Amino acid sequence: MISLICVSNDHDKLNTILKASLSRQKNVEYELIIVDSKKYKFNSAAEALNYGGKQAKGDYLFFIHHDISFQDDFELAELESYCKKFSFGVAGVAGVKNIEGKVATFSNIFHGEQKTKAANKSISTPVEVDVIDECLIIVPNKVFSKNQFSVIGPTWHLYGTDFALQMKLLDLPVLVFPSELWHVSDGKSLNLNYFDAIQWLVQRYSKNYSVIYTFFGVWPSNPILLKMKCFYRKLRFYIKGV
Repeated sequence: MISLICVSNDHDKLNTILKASLSRQKNVEYELIIVDSKKYKFNSAAEALNYGGKQAKGDYLFFIHHDISFQDDFELAELESYCKKFSFGVAGVAGVKNIEGKVATFSNIFHGEQKTKAANKSISTPVEVDVIDECLIIVPNKVFSKNQFSVIGPTWHLYGTDFALQMKLLDLPVLVFPSELWHVSDGKSLNLNYFDAIQWLVQRYSKNYSVIYTFFGVWPSNPILLKMKCFYRKLRFYIKGV
């Protein structure tokens, strides 16, 4: 069985997008755990997801955004079949990998109202990556029972990156599964808090990784270089919004 855990502050999107598409899913058993972020007032995504994950009874935990729409009636069943066929620490439907010093993105999903491709590389089979996108994070329950999301600070960013880094230290694969689901938002979640979060995250793993790859860049573990890059990116975001 699959446990879907969704932290939501927008019941309209939850009902019209995620729940509506889940109601069409076939050949799969699942439970849906809703964590109301307005009610519980968590300070971070990690706290909220850990709270929901500890309630899960399924073999696989799907931490999912409320604006995810499964486009095919058998999409959830197919994702479950990948879970059963492959050994992994964490999986997703979009990810980043370092290829000869350059960041490559892997995914078949669509995002935004115009349903544009979310990545520059499509896949036909599961592929191993460095980190995954947070729109859907899949963790075997046996893994989650021993490893939760790290609370790096008051932020709703980079919890998927954190979990992927944890798994790599345990030599557990980080995978992206082929899936053509639709992330209805445009995926533009960047804000100034992201640059604080990346500093907290890098500080946590600075002894393990010389650089950390994310969808928004490559981040050095050297504290001086990191601070300089974050200052520049904050300034650029303030001026240009990117």
